[in-house]
Amino acid sequence: MITDNINSLKTVVCFGDSITRALLVSASYIEPLEKRLGSRYRFVNLGVNNDLTYNLLRRMDDLVVEKPDIVFVLIGTNDVTFSMSLWGGLYVIPRKRLPRWPSLDWAYANLRAIIRRIKDKTGAVVAVGSIPVLGEALKSAPMQRVRRYNAQVMKIAQQENAHYIPVFERMERYLRDEVDGSGRPFRGSVRLMLRLAARRIIFSESFETFSARQGFNLLTDGVHLNSIGAGLIADELENFLRAQPS
Repeated sequence: MITDNINSLKTVVCFGDSITRALLVSASYIEPLEKRLGSRYRFVNLGVNNDLTYNLLRRMDDLVVEKPDIVFVLIGTNDVTFSMSLWGGLYVIPRKRLPRWPSLDWAYANLRAIIRRIKDKTGAVVAVGSIPVLGEALKSAPMQRVRRYNAQVMKIAQQENAHYIPVFERMERYLRDEVDGSGRPFRGSVRLMLRLAARRIIFSESFETFSARQGFNLLTDGVHLNSIGAGLIADELENFLRAQPS
């Protein structure tokens, strides 16, 4: 009986980086979806920390074996952040075994290839999310780079007949309405991420408590999400999934 119920569920694979993985330093956008839509969908988390668009192409076999009906791709934050500085590139190339220096143009080509391979290998419906805000200062240089990336995400999704999920736009609207877009800017996340990990392990501190202390509304360390930020992604993805045919 239980097996029959599981087999009747459609499979949604969430394919991305640490924002999708949501291990220790980021709240999960998948958990709310499981609570809301668990009677209709089986959710598979294929997020890996520090992944770039290139790494998703290398992990395509992990996706195919799940036989997905729908794939939600949320990738590019690391392409943006690691291409912004010399030290970022020097760190990520050996760590993630990249064959070249990270760049936005390379990320665009990889994203297009990801969509095409998913369709070719699985026949799944593909939804692509704009990447979340980077820091919370809407006029900052890092945020402008995110906008540049997301403009191409939308264009590629349209050209490849994939659905576009407006993650960034939802967060941008929230920040404009709640804090007039003048939140804390992104200035790197490693120190804050390590501090958050320590406080969660030692004190079981919540994402929201840590965020408030650091001056963030949606994020924990300038990159990863607190429960409010994760909830906004869940809301947008829920709207998309509820609109899909049974």
